[in-house]
Amino acid sequence: MDTTLDAWHILQTVVQLGGFAPAAKQLNRSQSTISYAIGRLQEQLGLRLFEMHGRKARLTEVGRLLLADAEPILDGFNRLEQRARLMASGGASEVRLSVDCIYPEDRLFAALTAFSRAFPHVRTILRQGAFLSADTEFSLHKAQICITGLITRELFVKPILMIRLLAVVRRDHPLLSIRRRLSRSDLMQHMLVVIESLASGGLKHQPRHPAQSMLPVGSIESAIAAVRSGLCFGWLPEYRIQAELDSGEFVALPLSAGRTRELRLNLVCKEMSASSSEVNALAELLGINRVMEAI
Repeated sequence: MDTTLDAWHILQTVVQLGGFAPAAKQLNRSQSTISYAIGRLQEQLGLRLFEMHGRKARLTEVGRLLLADAEPILDGFNRLEQRARLMASGGASEVRLSVDCIYPEDRLFAALTAFSRAFPHVRTILRQGAFLSADTEFSLHKAQICITGLITRELFVKPILMIRLLAVVRRDHPLLSIRRRLSRSDLMQHMLVVIESLASGGLKHQPRHPAQSMLPVGSIESAIAAVRSGLCFGWLPEYRIQAELDSGEFVALPLSAGRTRELRLNLVCKEMSASSSEVNALAELLGINRVMEAI
């Protein structure tokens, strides 16, 4: 069998436009060329793809099934050609983005959805982790944009979000049985959950006292689950645990000091003026030109 992508593309166009004449106009070919291509395809397959209803040609059931199988291949090949044209014109074929796991995922994926709609032929490669180093993300993982709480010198840094961390426990945790403001020595008697990362070649973690008993985890989700178990207390992003606070499952610790902490997230790029329009567009969607917001 020796069918071609072009023949299947002609078949798809005939079906989409409803006839040989409009397909010929769309493809800038003669109607006889379109008719010949369809006839040749049917001959090669040994199947009738069209049935005539008056002057209109309609797909047979077999034709409908085969075209349904062929369309993903045709669409994929079309995207490949468009990406090749984009690369030939100097555009980016992919954008690499590294994001700290504390960054709100609803904002992240809303930005990626808008970017995908605006640049459907640009592939987005996302990496998430805790305490990301922009230097490492750029050099080792080839990131073009990094959202991180760590300050990096000699790079373009724009603060975009201030995240409030709240010290919380499950409502039946022993710390809540102490009927006064809690001191550091009170906390030292109980386990603290901290988010840690081995990124950047060294251990990075949330602030803690060196003598504090702790449970290291690798993500926000694990830290929330650890507090929910009643095993420990921790400083968690308030926006991520609002439902638990509203229901009373989590309770803010009555600390004499340090009940809340703030983490500033920065959008880091090497040099915006030298970046492609695609990288600049994604940075814009992530808030590079907006006033920093606190949540």
